[in-house]
Amino acid sequence: MRYLALAMNLDGTLATGGRADEAALAALSRLRRTGRRVILVTSRRLADLTSVFSSLEPFDCVVAENGALLYWPARRESTALCRPVPESFVRAMLQRGVTPLVRGQAVVYAPRTQARTFVEAVGELGLELQVIFAGERVLAVPPGINKGEGLREALLSLGMSVHEVVSLGAGANDHSLLDVSECAVAVANALPALKERAAFTTRGAAGAGVVELVEELVQHDLRTDGAWTPQDSLTLGYGPSGERVGIPAYGENLLVVGPRGEEGASYVQGFLERLLQRRYQPCVIDCIGDFEPRDDMVKLGDRLHVPRVSQVMAALTAPAVKPVVSLAALAPEAQPGFFRELLPALEGMRLRTGRPHWLIVNGAQRLWPAGARDALRDAPKLGETLLRVEDPGAVARPILEQMDVAVGVGPASARALQQFAGAIEETALHLPLSAGAEHAVLAWFIAEGRWPLRLRAPPRRAERLRRVPEQVEGDLGALGFTFRGRRGRTGPRAHNLRAFCRLAAQVDDDTWLFHLWNGDFSRWLRDALHDDALARKVAAIECRYELPAADSRREVCGAITHHYALAA
Repeated sequence: MRYLALAMNLDGTLATGGRADEAALAALSRLRRTGRRVILVTSRRLADLTSVFSSLEPFDCVVAENGALLYWPARRESTALCRPVPESFVRAMLQRGVTPLVRGQAVVYAPRTQARTFVEAVGELGLELQVIFAGERVLAVPPGINKGEGLREALLSLGMSVHEVVSLGAGANDHSLLDVSECAVAVANALPALKERAAFTTRGAAGAGVVELVEELVQHDLRTDGAWTPQDSLTLGYGPSGERVGIPAYGENLLVVGPRGEEGASYVQGFLERLLQRRYQPCVIDCIGDFEPRDDMVKLGDRLHVPRVSQVMAALTAPAVKPVVSLAALAPEAQPGFFRELLPALEGMRLRTGRPHWLIVNGAQRLWPAGARDALRDAPKLGETLLRVEDPGAVARPILEQMDVAVGVGPASARALQQFAGAIEETALHLPLSAGAEHAVLAWFIAEGRWPLRLRAPPRRAERLRRVPEQVEGDLGALGFTFRGRRGRTGPRAHNLRAFCRLAAQVDDDTWLFHLWNGDFSRWLRDALHDDALARKVAAIECRYELPAADSRREVCGAITHHYALAA
């Protein structure tokens, strides 16, 4: 299964007019029978839910009070995620005659008409509180608390990550809920701003939308709704015009073939870096012993010690742990036996939690050597797996035939792909004449039947840092950003990032918001500067339509400053 959990809002989604939709509740029961988890995320108090549901048993977890409280129905236990709103704020509201004033375990509620009073009191008292809207109510919420952060804590307790979750929302305070999910969905009656943020919108409204989404999850795992968007792909390289070329983060296998050495290792390390930037959990199986772990990875085993399967699985229990499992102490003929013991444990964990998200095998010919009886008879079904090999002919054909994309690296990348084609008995490939150009790779999308493409390999972090002076202080020429505004008139041009931050403070609000809401800033960073990590940070700001122009300027320029460690 691709998606293992559904997190949803209550009002306007699962319930309308204060009553739960019975058909939607029945659909959630069907969903849970497939082994998936259901998480309710609401701004309401736990005490308020008794008037909506006869029981909270349909949910594995309830995130209440806009993310401030977790409740586990099966155990009837609750956990507060923050301190409550200070008593001084409550007294100030009572003195101002705010009524009805309702207190939760952490959040304070009042009618929406009292929003100005809430804001004035926060300013006068010097408190760090958020004032947000939820339907006809206004809420005073402790800092840093929202539905998305509450969902993160719930997933952590369930041993899951955001990459296995579908979120469904309808209201203004559901933006953070949709942000914390691999696939964001809005019901038909959702606010327009939320629909723009979602990957897709259900045809049905409220409860009917819940039923529709559940049926798609159960029957097709959302594959028919095109839930994969370009932002979900993992970059393989950039084409001649600078366009990004990638593969989905789920459902495909990647072969990296070429001679051992710096170029092949660098490409695999770059792919790993992009996985970690997206907060996926990889597990590296190093059969040869020459894989260089990053500082934020945990190495299990070395040339003298063989790791135990139990050690590997214990390390993977925490989503933040990225293990490198070295089999260098095992003789090559003993490595397949170790992996046959490890693989069922990995598959079981993937069924329960979806992790590890990717398996990276360095020296795959050791695990599945060509001609070995076991490799031919017991070839496992791979998914989200990267194989790094020098000679594809040394790998069992049933394994090679599962590869969706093959990437040739190094000066002989064309020959490497020809060897792979011969190993799976494909016809001769039509290869670009300039396949061996510097920093170029050849990507063959086998499953799509496309000829190999010559791509420029994405720069790794070390290379990006070397390019900082050019992007920050230099002249990007035609790649600079031009502020044009709504009317399309040519305005000031930012020739580097420092100039962009300076001009951002000078252009009028209408011009700034036009580019911001159109996604122009993140598109420029991604397509012109090829900085996917910074583009994702800015894209998240571009989706926050509620931000005033001044605040969004400060956040976009702050993200650039922090990313490149610019001097103030």
